[in-house]
Amino acid sequence: MKTFLPLICIWLTIVSSNLFSQNVSKISPVNLEGRHSIYLFAGMKINSSSSANATLTAAKSEVNAQFGIGYRYWFMNEWAVNASIGFFGAETDLNYSKVESITIIPILFGFNYFPQALALGSVGRAFIGINMGAYMGNATKNSFSFNSLGSGSVSETVFGIEPNAGIDFIVSDWLRIGPSLSYHFISDFKEVIGNKKNYSGPIFSINIGLLL
Repeated sequence: MKTFLPLICIWLTIVSSNLFSQNVSKISPVNLEGRHSIYLFAGMKINSSSSANATLTAAKSEVNAQFGIGYRYWFMNEWAVNASIGFFGAETDLNYSKVESITIIPILFGFNYFPQALALGSVGRAFIGINMGAYMGNATKNSFSFNSLGSGSVSETVFGIEPNAGIDFIVSDWLRIGPSLSYHFISDFKEVIGNKKNYSGPIFSINIGLLL
């Protein structure tokens, strides 16, 4: 049930926004052409959950949260380019013979489309978009034994695509906030492999940005 809560929140947000937009339809949509935005985002992969497990000989933790920072520029009122760098998919395994940690850093570039037909008057704008770029995977491995100690790291970069959709509520002339839903289609890792080699999945996030 917990995995459906973000989807329910998005559905309720869209429904309430559509109802509210009927009352603001006579208000001119907010004009974003030529504006810049620096934003922060935080979210959670909704096909999995954060967890921590421990036994007498081993411990494991997995954090499925996403964090990042991005930049967006509206070169037209309905079109914007953006770039972002984030962090997600971290997991750590510890047992009597090794310590292993894995992190993934997506560096993405793309476009967002803000259709005029879905404008919420001066309240905000709904959008769809697509990003693509590099997903940098890093793994650190340390091994222990009674007569030896070893360590090493592996780095690998794969290609990925992230379609997304969401709503930007214009809180003030300088602040926007809203939910978004995206899906990361990530190629398989060959070297950076933990419990799995593919980290694709949907992510629900909240975005907070400054309008410049």
